[in-house]
Amino acid sequence: MTVSTRSSGDIIRKASKATFVLQSFAVLLLMGLVILFMDISQKYASFQDGVRENALWSVYQLDREARRLHETLHVMLAERDKSSGTVKALGTRYDILYSRMNILEKTSFERKFKLDSAVERQIADIRSIVFGKVSVFDALASHGSFEPATWAPIDDELEKLVSVTESLLVYTNNNVSTDRAEARQAVLALQLKSAWLVVLLVCCVVVLIFTLRRQLKSVRLAGLSLEAISNELNDAYLDAEAGNRAKSQFMATMGHEVRTPLNAILGTAELLELSPLPPSVAAGMHTIRRSGQALLEVINEILDFAKIEHGKLDIEVRVVDLQSVLATTIEMVRDRATEQGNQIVLHLPETFRIPVVATDPTRLRQVLLNLLSNAIKFTSNGTITLSVTEAGTSQNSILRFEISDTGIGIDEAGLCRLFQPFSQVDASISRKYGGTGLGLTICKQIIEAMMGRIGVESRKGKGSTFWFEIPVVAAVLPAPSAALGDHGLPGTLPILKILLVEDNLVNQQVAAGLLNHLGQKVTVVGDGFEAVDAAAHEEFDLILMDMQMPRMDGIEATRLIREAENDRESTPIIAMTANASEDDRRLCEEAGMTGFQSKPISLQQLRALIETQRLLMFEAPTGDVQDGDTENSFATRKAEIEAALGEETFAQLLSSFFDDAATLLEGLHEALAANDYRSADRLLHTMKGAASSVGLQRIADTSQQLRSGTMSENSIARLAETIGEFRQRLAA
Repeated sequence: MTVSTRSSGDIIRKASKATFVLQSFAVLLLMGLVILFMDISQKYASFQDGVRENALWSVYQLDREARRLHETLHVMLAERDKSSGTVKALGTRYDILYSRMNILEKTSFERKFKLDSAVERQIADIRSIVFGKVSVFDALASHGSFEPATWAPIDDELEKLVSVTESLLVYTNNNVSTDRAEARQAVLALQLKSAWLVVLLVCCVVVLIFTLRRQLKSVRLAGLSLEAISNELNDAYLDAEAGNRAKSQFMATMGHEVRTPLNAILGTAELLELSPLPPSVAAGMHTIRRSGQALLEVINEILDFAKIEHGKLDIEVRVVDLQSVLATTIEMVRDRATEQGNQIVLHLPETFRIPVVATDPTRLRQVLLNLLSNAIKFTSNGTITLSVTEAGTSQNSILRFEISDTGIGIDEAGLCRLFQPFSQVDASISRKYGGTGLGLTICKQIIEAMMGRIGVESRKGKGSTFWFEIPVVAAVLPAPSAALGDHGLPGTLPILKILLVEDNLVNQQVAAGLLNHLGQKVTVVGDGFEAVDAAAHEEFDLILMDMQMPRMDGIEATRLIREAENDRESTPIIAMTANASEDDRRLCEEAGMTGFQSKPISLQQLRALIETQRLLMFEAPTGDVQDGDTENSFATRKAEIEAALGEETFAQLLSSFFDDAATLLEGLHEALAANDYRSADRLLHTMKGAASSVGLQRIADTSQQLRSGTMSENSIARLAETIGEFRQRLAA
């Protein structure tokens, strides 16, 4: 295919060069024709000028009138004719001769022959004789008397005039004949040149047509070749896409197969650590759990990198309490740092200008954990410092995070290899410290997806400082709900009836053991059929559903459970699976699951799931929100925010919400036009969260209804009307 492509390219380049040469030749040929045409025109104009002036005819008439005047005067002298008629005829003949002389004066005759001295002398003699007799003929015209003695000398001069005009006529005739012959030869020469040029032009046109046909044929063949290459590339692209899908499926399958036993290892180790163990056994359990977590990190990095390769790295913006995220992140790595003999320090501003921001807390924590883990890994008996600074306004800010360590550091050559896939400073790093070399690559992709930037400063043996900056905007945390009732006081876990659907016996034992440790009532079933049957005969507060199971998988079981619920309140179903891809998450959502938790699952993650379910159990029931409820919700929320941040801040937040709502509505129309329902759902989710944050619950509920129902232009218009109604009401 490469050879064919190169050949087609050569054909097209040759055709282009040949076409350029032919075009240049055609231009030169056209210029030659223009020059020839101008030459012919000039010759023809010169020839026409000679014909118009007709010097020969002018001299001939002058000679003829001179002869007639001389003949008339000579006859009058010979016959002694003095009659008035004859005298009048003599005057008329002179007037005609005088006019012929004037015509000769006004023509270019003299200029045409001005180089010939004989011609100039003859013209001077003729002028002298003709114009010298004006007074005589004027007197004749006035008195009418004719005296022969007076006119005899004039007759002699007229005879001389006839001799001169005759000589001039002969000269002019010879000269004009010669000019005409030369002009005729020039025209014939131009005609011959034109003929040769026309022949050459015809030949060139023939060659041009023949060459263009050849070039057209070559270009057509090259086009067909390129079309075939395009088809081959398209087929190759489809094959590559199929390969990518197969690779993704392979990664998902391998992730499931590896996570399943890993879940059992980590869960069992965590359960054993909860029970009293001898010190030697406890140390072994700790080693097993730590090694399993390290293996889990490797698997997660590989799966994350696969997502990044396929462009499936999603950023989910939520309201985040910065201090809480940073504190929990530090606590997650503190034990590991202590094991290495390191001290971990958190440096924060005395007061954050924006303590609560809108960003992706999961991805932010992932980057921080990765950089902190690297700092701990390459530092022993040292200090790891996490510093956070902010710059910007009270509404928009740039957060800068710096993770500094006193470890081994990196030289200049090693810095160039950072942030590259599967790349580490040198080969000994992987052997000594472990790792895939993907962590920094994933961090870079995440930070760039969050519209930020990342970098590093380091010196060999002096430690390293990894930093990144991300833009954030101010946000408001939702008011905490107090969960009171039979299920316990705030801060305590409720006792829930939980259906655990898991086919792996070890995973059943681990998950059930963790749930029992948390004081939950657990029912365990082994596949989808049993789950559907159990949900039909008993009500549960929560269902933890595996995806891949024999007989019936979790997706089909969830669909059947949702169909059987009809109008009953839906039971929360959480996908608890080793499949961690975005496609699996989407399938779970489409089937009706309310959450997604990848394996292996820890005790803290189960605790968080139960805490979330407790909040859902005590939320106000959804449904049609009356205006009074809406106003109370808004008034309550307004009072909370104003008490915490002030009236001006709340007004700014409300204005920002309506501005953002206009942008989100525009995005909804674009997503609907492109049939991009995933983007539309994300926009509606953002709208719902923002509306809830400022107490506009009716807008939040309308957005949620659109997410659950069928979205159309009319439904988006209704949402826009609701937003406009609230905007007008609050403006008034």
